[in-house]
Amino acid sequence: MMYSLSWEEEAQMPDIGVEPIHLHRSAVERSPLPTVLTATEEFVIRYANPAFCGLCASPFSDLVGMRLASLFRGAEVLEALLERVARDGVTDVAADVAFVCSEGRAFHGTAIVTPLRDERGRPRGLSVQILDATEQVRARAREAEAARELKEANDRLIVAGIREQELADRANQSAAELKALLAAMGEGVTVFGPSGEIVLVNAVGRAVLGFSSESPTLEDYRRCDFRRLDGAPLDFEREVLSRIVRGEAFSEEEVLLHRADGTVQHIVLSGGAVRDARGEVALAMNLYRDVTEVRELERVREQCLSLITHDLRSPLTAAMFTAEVIQMNRAGYDPPQLAGRILLNLTRMEEMIRNLLDVQRLHAGHRLPLRLGECDLVAIAREVADDLASFHDQRVVVHGEACVLGVWGEGELRRAIWNLASNALKYGARGAPVTIAVERVGELATVAVHNEGLPIAAEDQARLFAPFSRTRSAMEGGQRGWGLGLTFVRGCAEAHGGRVTVESDAERGTTFTLALPLDAGPYQELG
Repeated sequence: MMYSLSWEEEAQMPDIGVEPIHLHRSAVERSPLPTVLTATEEFVIRYANPAFCGLCASPFSDLVGMRLASLFRGAEVLEALLERVARDGVTDVAADVAFVCSEGRAFHGTAIVTPLRDERGRPRGLSVQILDATEQVRARAREAEAARELKEANDRLIVAGIREQELADRANQSAAELKALLAAMGEGVTVFGPSGEIVLVNAVGRAVLGFSSESPTLEDYRRCDFRRLDGAPLDFEREVLSRIVRGEAFSEEEVLLHRADGTVQHIVLSGGAVRDARGEVALAMNLYRDVTEVRELERVREQCLSLITHDLRSPLTAAMFTAEVIQMNRAGYDPPQLAGRILLNLTRMEEMIRNLLDVQRLHAGHRLPLRLGECDLVAIAREVADDLASFHDQRVVVHGEACVLGVWGEGELRRAIWNLASNALKYGARGAPVTIAVERVGELATVAVHNEGLPIAAEDQARLFAPFSRTRSAMEGGQRGWGLGLTFVRGCAEAHGGRVTVESDAERGTTFTLALPLDAGPYQELG
């Protein structure tokens, strides 16, 4: 029930001290908006409509005569608004004011203050409407909170998207780096997925396995004829791929690869897996390299070592037999002549051993030591031709300048030219002449040894000067040799600060050329 005073009771209130405000009461009383009418001074409540009494949960009789600001705790905003409107005489509004009633009820409201005037227009009080906007404020707060949460979620999504993009960029960069790394490797590499599908095969791998496509498939692997060293078939999927997909690691397992053209390659296989954070296989890698040339070199080396052993044993056996004859002191034998035979055989052995030691020194990366002195390159070439004439008639011909002087190692050059000329006689056309051309070209002296006959294959030329290296045609022709002579020739040329080159084709034959500076002294000092 709302309590209100009659106008007679109101007029009898001596403490109000203002004229009755019945002109405004009838409109205020019917308003659904909480409204109070106050006196100008001290803003004392003269009238409160039922809506305002309900807002404050107080009867009218308790409110009338009280200062409006005293109804609310912390009403500084409201009090400032009242003073401003009373002073300026203009309606003003304060929105979203936090009100706390004296009994503790809190709410948010909007205060609208309008000045009241009498019939003469003089200010006599204020009309104060307080709109309860608590639900709207709460709704706005909920909207703001929802907007904040939405923004935070959106920010998280943006951050997650950025991180995902960064991870994708890193993954792409890592993939590109891995691809570049595999492309630069000297070994063949195939990367398989966890299900055995091919992810990548680098260029070396495609070349080793003979794949023509840049994106080979597992079917290409199935067509490869892999075999064990004993010739038994090897199932690559079951015996190699399945192992690395399971995460098994292995290394240096040698197999054979039979090619369609009839050739056989020696392939060394290794394998391993890359695991993810859960320990499961993410990628399986198969590494392989072609060791056919290495195995061929090992085979030739074994043959050469066997030949060296045989060649060393022959003069040793002859020397021992001759020494036994001298020891038995049989009649009819000339001891000085027998001693000469022993010395000849031991000299042959010493020459062989020196060749082996020189090649071993070169293989270890050292220069040949030279006994330098002034000598004539033409004279050295003629001596070599004369030595070979006793075995090969007069097939070795020296031509060029009359004299080419320089500071060289005479003994080492004689051995080098002898090796080149004897090879030309051995492997050149039967009965055809071998020429040694000596000339001076500026600050260089050159020795070119030429023979006619079958050319040296291009693949053989690439490894001619390696120790124990022999051409396929030489081995197939049954020619004896250690495969060390050209290694010594190259070492001799480099020790002099020069080089040796070879040119060979069917039309012009084969020419080995030594090019030497006129003074090898500085190069020996560098060595």
